[in-house]
Amino acid sequence: MDKPEPRASDPSEARVPEILTGGWPLKIRDFLSHRIELLFVLIILTMVGAIFYFIPEYKIAFLNFFYLPVLAAAYFMGKRNAVLGATLCILMVTLFAYYNPKSFTVEGTRMNALLLIATWGGFLILASAAVGSLQERLAKGFEETRQLLEELKRSRVMEDMKERVEKTLYTTMDPVVAKLATQGKLRFEKRDISIMFTDLTSFTTYSDQNRPDVVLEELNNFLGEMEPIIDLFRGHIDKYMGDGVMVEFGAPVDYDCHALLAVLAGLRMQEKVASLKLPWRLRVGIATGSSIVGMLGVRRQAYSALGDRVNVAKRLEEICLPDKVYIDEPTYHEVQQFVTATKLRNMGFGRQADAENIERLSMLEEKLASKGETPELLFELGKVNFQLHDASAAIGHFERALALDPNSTEIKLAYADANIKKDEYEKVQLKGKLQRITVYEVTGLKDRWSDPAVIPPALAEKYRHIESHIEVPEDVVMSVEALDGSVGNGRVVALLSFAIADQMKVNDDLKRIILQAGYLQDIGKEAVPHHILNRAVSLTEQETKLVQKYVLESVASLKRIGYVDPRLLEIVKHHHESWDGSGYPDGLKGEAIPLGARITAVAEGYTALTARRPYRDAWNARVALSELQKGVKMGRYDSQVMDVFVNLLKWPS
Repeated sequence: MDKPEPRASDPSEARVPEILTGGWPLKIRDFLSHRIELLFVLIILTMVGAIFYFIPEYKIAFLNFFYLPVLAAAYFMGKRNAVLGATLCILMVTLFAYYNPKSFTVEGTRMNALLLIATWGGFLILASAAVGSLQERLAKGFEETRQLLEELKRSRVMEDMKERVEKTLYTTMDPVVAKLATQGKLRFEKRDISIMFTDLTSFTTYSDQNRPDVVLEELNNFLGEMEPIIDLFRGHIDKYMGDGVMVEFGAPVDYDCHALLAVLAGLRMQEKVASLKLPWRLRVGIATGSSIVGMLGVRRQAYSALGDRVNVAKRLEEICLPDKVYIDEPTYHEVQQFVTATKLRNMGFGRQADAENIERLSMLEEKLASKGETPELLFELGKVNFQLHDASAAIGHFERALALDPNSTEIKLAYADANIKKDEYEKVQLKGKLQRITVYEVTGLKDRWSDPAVIPPALAEKYRHIESHIEVPEDVVMSVEALDGSVGNGRVVALLSFAIADQMKVNDDLKRIILQAGYLQDIGKEAVPHHILNRAVSLTEQETKLVQKYVLESVASLKRIGYVDPRLLEIVKHHHESWDGSGYPDGLKGEAIPLGARITAVAEGYTALTARRPYRDAWNARVALSELQKGVKMGRYDSQVMDVFVNLLKWPS
């Protein structure tokens, strides 16, 4: 049997000489690095022995040589090792001096040699200790600096990571929600909010007929136009549902006037869609009421709302006609002083019978105004309203007719029938709801300047055209006014201020500036904490100071958006100064207050009193004017400006 041939050795198993792997050099280097102190001592001792043995005639001169290695040791190895090395040097030199003192001094005695060495050794130890201490302090400083740099690097990395996380959060989540979430301030709670749903008509057909990239680009362009409007009116975009959007107002930040903010956003969105000439149209549904809000989800979370009002808002959007804004009754009650709206009726719009009834209704109302009320006329009016499915108006006419003719059986039957049919005619059955609800279509905003109870009709007509000279986009001011329910006040203040300035013969340039200042002077209110703006009770001293700061914030805001005319900024800044010097922010007095600020102060005072606020009803115009006149006596207003204003506000007898 043949012996097996020897197996070829595996190259990987071959022994490589240690010199090639760096084994011995590495071991030597490690040995020396761990024995550096011993090596230093050996070198010093060897040098000392060599010098004193081979060069006896230069011993004294070579004593200074020892400073070099000792100082080097102090710098590289620290105070302890340097002092140890210096001590060994001194001991070695002392040993030589003891046995051969003549080599160190002229006299050649041991005492003289030892004194010389003691002096030299003392300086050697002091020098090594001083340099060693300095080196240790420097090393400590360098180490602290290195640690600080490392900490700064880590901090910079953390900041970069934080910025990237925040950027990601802000692109996928509302910035306010992201900030509150990172601060741990979001929780489940039940609160009154307003919910908006929007949807596009004919979008499905459009998406089926076009390429995906075209559809997505057009949809994103559309959403890019809607998002700034929602943000402007403090809405939280909950989610996108294809071409639809769900938005909450009053959450996560609990703005008191959330219903007003929602309706204004809906109206502005419809106006924007109309101006864009898009191939589709928008439907908007808004509902207000108690809902549960908070972060939903476990691993993937989103801030959202739950409850009946969410369902109602969605159903309102589904039944809404294109280009319209539908709201429920709670929303209407919150915004009725600011908007015009019609109650939705269960009837076919645009039918010939409806047109004929509307024409007949108009004729009967004219007849009522000219001839006065009679049971027959009121009964006819009630019947026409009932045929138009306006049961509430019909009931009102039937009640007045019965007051004039309480024995009429025909009127009684009609009255009973209208009450029975009221819910059917005036309320809408929504999918998933057991009971019908009242629905309103928002048709526009009310014009406070045209309110004869606030502005005399002649004055309103005379200065109405001046509105076209206001250069500021309306939404900039309206979004701030909506926070405290003062929508329309800026426009009234501006026009009244212009009218006063016109009557006082102010030059045209200054009148234009006063007009702009009156319109913009409250823009800084958005910097005031929202829970203070609508406070029904008296404010604390600290809260009052917070509110007063808004005038300076108004100036800062105007500068940020490009208003730099010092005359306009001075008017805005000082419109809360008082004639007697008790106002703010600078306590100016009398003629030191800019004339424009004295004018806008009077106009704003009247406008604020005659406007309804969330915490009080509107004042009667004459009572408000009387209150302003009291303010003159108390040193609040300029009497000359007030006299002109009183002459302006003259209602026909």
